[in-house]
Amino acid sequence: MFEQYFDTKTTNNEQFIVDSLLEHTMIDEEELYLLKNMVTNLCDGNHDDVESLGNKILEIRNDSNHIFEHFEEQIIQAHFDFQKQYDFLRIFQRVESISAEILRCANFIALFVRLNGKLPPFCNDDMLTVINLNLEAHEFFKKSLMLYEKNKKDVFSSIHKVVSIKHSIHKIYFNSIETIYRLSNENSLKLGDMRSIENIFSSLVNMCDATEAASTSLEWLLIT
Repeated sequence: MFEQYFDTKTTNNEQFIVDSLLEHTMIDEEELYLLKNMVTNLCDGNHDDVESLGNKILEIRNDSNHIFEHFEEQIIQAHFDFQKQYDFLRIFQRVESISAEILRCANFIALFVRLNGKLPPFCNDDMLTVINLNLEAHEFFKKSLMLYEKNKKDVFSSIHKVVSIKHSIHKIYFNSIETIYRLSNENSLKLGDMRSIENIFSSLVNMCDATEAASTSLEWLLIT
């Protein structure tokens, strides 16, 4: 359906570009919910479905790459001024970064499970909180795209909520990392497990950072 949409809409339509970014964001949302299931299963000690969920994320990512293969060209060929082209390209690249980080995090989780890693109990609440905050931030970014050109004030409000969520995630991240480092120093956590958990948390943080970057890029588009 999306490829037919490309064929039937003219690329000088700004709303078409925004709708395309929104379509990408909705695909990423599907990946995020699969990642949440991976995190939930990891925290519950149910490792049987982790690998298959990761494979589903990979399949969606590959399909998305195919759908948006020529999207940058569409933006460049659109009848926008240079600044608007640059702003849209920047948003698209940062949306791509969100999707790439979701897959990266899924791979870290799958690796942890394949190595029979053991998750310290304190990690359960922190990981679940961080993935849920990522979903919340992503929802506000999606809302910002939906409101573009309709209600500028609400767009800015949604973007600021993304920024606020990012700060909350960073706070949880640093507290969690401090704890796993301490456990490792006390030999209560295997080095391999410590590194794997660190990578999972770091990827979850990078994911929200990418969402914030995409959101603030939309903000620049609105004020130029």
